[in-house]
Amino acid sequence: MYHFAVVALLGLAVLKIADLLEDYIPGLARVDALLTYALAVGATVALDYSVFKGFHISVPDAWMGPWFTGFMVGSFATVWRVAFGYLGSTEGKTAEERHPQRPRVAA
Repeated sequence: MYHFAVVALLGLAVLKIADLLEDYIPGLARVDALLTYALAVGATVALDYSVFKGFHISVPDAWMGPWFTGFMVGSFATVWRVAFGYLGSTEGKTAEERHPQRPRVAA
């Protein structure tokens, strides 16, 4: 059960880091999904964390566990974004929607 919580909270952390990067680099808002999944996979590979190992599920190769866990974390980041949007938080919106007065800067 703790492994599910770790994946969900890593998804929240990835969402917040992606939002922070989008605020500072507005051009990244166009590739939001790619940024989210790249951060998620990068985090799980860097941590060498595999939810499959935690639940004692075998995968064909050892490298697949952290990579697939990263995709799960990225999916949870999307779930967090939708949940925040449903609850009315401005954090669930894209960078352009949160900062409409900001001029577009070429990256």
